[in-house]
Amino acid sequence: MNPTKVSECKVKSRTQIAVQKHQSVQGNKAELLYKTEVVEIFQLAFQHQRANRLVEAELLYTQVLEKQPGHHEALYSLGMLAQQMGQPQTAEQWLNAALQIQPDSAKTWFSLGNLRLVQEQFLEAEKAYRQALVLVPDSLPIYNNLGYALQQQRLFEEAIKYYQKALKLKPDFIEAEANLGNALHAQGKLSSEQQLHYAQLNNKLGVARKKAGDLKTAVTYYKQAIALQPDFLEAHYNLGLALQEQSELEEAIPTAVNYASSKKLLKINPNYGEIYLNLGKIYQEQNNLTEAISAYRQGLKLINPHYTKVIESEQTSEIAQEVSVTPQISQGNVTVGAYQFPAIGLVPDSEKARPFWSVVVTVYNRTDYLLECLTSLLAQWPGEEEMEILLMDNASETPVLEMVNRIGKGVVRCYRNPENIGPVNNMNAGIALSRGKWIHILHDDDCVLPGFYARLKQSLEDCSDSIGAGFTGFEYINGKGEVLSSQEYGYGEQRGIPHDWLWKIGTICIVMLPAVVIRRETFERLGGYYPQLPEIADWEMNKRIASFYDWWYEPGILARYRLHFQRLSTEYWGSSKQPTAFRQAIEIAESYLPSEFCSEITAQARSQYFDGCLESALIPLKAGDIFGAFRIIQETLKLDRSPEAAVKLFAWLTQTEAAPLREEIIAKLLSVPVDNIPTELKPSPTAIAA
Repeated sequence: MNPTKVSECKVKSRTQIAVQKHQSVQGNKAELLYKTEVVEIFQLAFQHQRANRLVEAELLYTQVLEKQPGHHEALYSLGMLAQQMGQPQTAEQWLNAALQIQPDSAKTWFSLGNLRLVQEQFLEAEKAYRQALVLVPDSLPIYNNLGYALQQQRLFEEAIKYYQKALKLKPDFIEAEANLGNALHAQGKLSSEQQLHYAQLNNKLGVARKKAGDLKTAVTYYKQAIALQPDFLEAHYNLGLALQEQSELEEAIPTAVNYASSKKLLKINPNYGEIYLNLGKIYQEQNNLTEAISAYRQGLKLINPHYTKVIESEQTSEIAQEVSVTPQISQGNVTVGAYQFPAIGLVPDSEKARPFWSVVVTVYNRTDYLLECLTSLLAQWPGEEEMEILLMDNASETPVLEMVNRIGKGVVRCYRNPENIGPVNNMNAGIALSRGKWIHILHDDDCVLPGFYARLKQSLEDCSDSIGAGFTGFEYINGKGEVLSSQEYGYGEQRGIPHDWLWKIGTICIVMLPAVVIRRETFERLGGYYPQLPEIADWEMNKRIASFYDWWYEPGILARYRLHFQRLSTEYWGSSKQPTAFRQAIEIAESYLPSEFCSEITAQARSQYFDGCLESALIPLKAGDIFGAFRIIQETLKLDRSPEAAVKLFAWLTQTEAAPLREEIIAKLLSVPVDNIPTELKPSPTAIAA
């Protein structure tokens, strides 16, 4: 053999081996990279699912299956996701597919059983649970749920056997104990004392499930509690609340009425006047105001003895409550900084002692939520020596005062303006007529929560004169009374004077009117609300007070502010009025903010509201109102003329939503003089469009 040839063969052989090794390594790397990618996608999908971003999670789980069709966890997760989305048939398909891949997955069998249980397919649920039990012989939840599936098939003895197995493993397993009691009750095997015990367990579980958002299960537990103890008032009350939240109002009303109206039961616990208040809300939602007023009155009489005393004396009087015409208010002014604000005169001398509180409720035409507002207030009314309530009717065209008299005659003092004077002037008129040491203003659709006045009075009664106002946490609610979010400011449970409040309130409006109380002397010194800012007069007032006084913070959620999205979007937040009002409020505050903080607070406020107003321009854009969007941007530019703001604007204009009008807007904006914007920050329309 030719030595050279042999050598060449050896070289080729070594080269081939090296190449093969390299290819093998690269293949392993590629496979590892592929597996890592699948894991990362799955983990991201799982995070989305936990955060309730279900659509995003579904898309990512689908991507996992495209890369790895037999991915058991993705199939299982899609099943759970479909169940979350209210798609039980799809959920069962995914779970069955997961079992095809991994038939020994106990959690998949258990989840399939739960899915069938919810659909009341009790025999099929039993089969799935038994499969899971084969794989995991001693499981508390499987024992309990299997027992429940058997109980629903009236196989009580076998159901009891599994409940007892669960309790042997965990004696304090409350779900299994309650279910055991329910099964024994169905067989007539409980004493009256045991029935009460198990009724209380069911009610407790109902409360827990309602808190977790599982209203359907909560209703089942409440009904079982009532079956065990028919005169269990708390369970009836809780059932009424749960049904109300489910919008089953027709069922909720008789539930509340049949048992709340029993004088015998109410004598046992008079605090259940809350049942009537809840009933009033149900009637109010149905726009049955006559029944709502009756229920609210009955509830208030049971809850508040001060209210009862006045109402009962008023019932014996045939004299109709007189409605006062709002007297002429002094038109003087108070100068603060570079602006003038409506003067609030001193309280006239009188032999009558001044109350601690003056609550001013403003109303114009709207009656949808007025009863609920007044009820939340009257439930806490401590008597006329402690609180006066003034209702300021801004020349309503609806029978507002008649409604107020039916629930608040003798307690609420009503004034009616001869003509509409605007919302801010109406508030100022109420403040001017007040005699209390501290003022609280409520819109007709807001409300206070239990403890609002008692807790704030306890903190403010002997506070330093340096404190000009107080505030507490509050909730944003929608038209249905559902909680949207809450505001607690980051101070925790620490009550007292927050020393960074001027910075917070100076930068952004983070507290709403119903959560604020103001010392009357503060108004007398600094003036009332500024009428030229009808939408955000409270923000300017709060900044004015914080510039000269300390504020007191009372922890907890004690008030509710109602948002009406449709009205706000069309009339204000989607128009150029919004940036104009914010700019004016910032400029007014700039004239009186403490000099050492003024520049920085003002700059932060301008930047904050520039961002928000810029985003609001999308509202008219999406509605096809190009001119409206342009007007918002034009006014927003006056809010913040910094180079940073210009960069934000140009970035905003690159959005897809801005495409139809981008070049027209830029052409117009570049003709508007904008101070301090370098030439290089003014790209051509074509450059931005690209």
